Amino acid sequence: MLSAKSFVGSATPLRAAVPSGASQAVNRRCVTAMAKKKGIRVIITLECTEAKEAGATPSRYTTQKSRKNTPDRLEIMKYNPYLRRHTLHRELKK
Repeated sequence: MLSAKSFVGSATPLRAAVPSGASQAVNRRCVTAMAKKKGIRVIITLECTEAKEAGATPSRYTTQKSRKNTPDRLEIMKYNPYLRRHTLHRELKK
């Protein structure tokens, strides 16, 4: 009769099936990180100009714009909930 102790402490390593050169190549590939390229689209913040001049609470919106198509600062009419009407919103400088 075979005892259970003979199978518990087996001396075979778990990584014996993988060649040593292949495991090193996989580890190197995982560690290397590429830098993210600057995209054409950027996230911008729009702030109400009328509320800012009046000293009231300015409303702010976040949106995206294309650097290629709109290189200038963006100006859009958006709704200001504090003034309860549409006002001019300009892009904030970062």
